[in-house]
Amino acid sequence: MPRKYAEARNIVFPEMPAPIGSLLRRPLLRGFLIFCLGAVVSIQPALSCDVSDDTDLPRAVALAKSTKRPLLLAFIGTDWSISSLKLDREVFDQAAFADNSKYNFVLCKLHFYQTRERSPETIRQNEEFATKYKVQEFPTVVVLTPDGREIGRLGYIPGGVKAFAAAANAIIDKAR
Repeated sequence: MPRKYAEARNIVFPEMPAPIGSLLRRPLLRGFLIFCLGAVVSIQPALSCDVSDDTDLPRAVALAKSTKRPLLLAFIGTDWSISSLKLDREVFDQAAFADNSKYNFVLCKLHFYQTRERSPETIRQNEEFATKYKVQEFPTVVVLTPDGREIGRLGYIPGGVKAFAAAANAIIDKAR
C-alpha cells in the first residue's frame, strides 16, 4: 500500500534521522525542553516592569509612602480603549519604565475590563477610586504625592517612555 505522505527526513545528511520529530521522542531531551520552556516562562515577570496591579493598590500606596515617591494611579481599559492599550504597551510594559534611577515613582494600574472576569471586590475598588478621582476618560493617570494628595493628571502621550516620564516628572517637579 503506497504512503500518502512523505516521511520526514534529513535531505542534507540522509544518514541522520529527522531532526525534530525523532529528538522529541527521547524522554530525556523532551524533559529538558519542557524545563527550559518553564524557566523562560517563569523568569519573564522578573524581566518586565515591576508594577502594582489592581488588588495591590494598598501595597502600592504603602510603597509610595515608605519610599517617599509619587504614586501614579493609571485608570486603563486595555481591552476596549485604544489609547489605554497604547499607553500600556508603549510605556508601562517597557523595561525602561521600571528603571528607578530615571523614573522615580510607583505605578499602580487599575483595569476596567469589559471582556475579562474580575472579582467583585476588585471591580468595586476600581470604581470607588474612579469616582473619588472623577475619572471621565480612559486612560487617565492621576499623579499623587506620597501622602496621597493629587498634583496632576496625564493621558496617553505619544512618544513612549521618555515623553510620558518627562510629562509626569514635570508635574512632580512643579508640585515641589
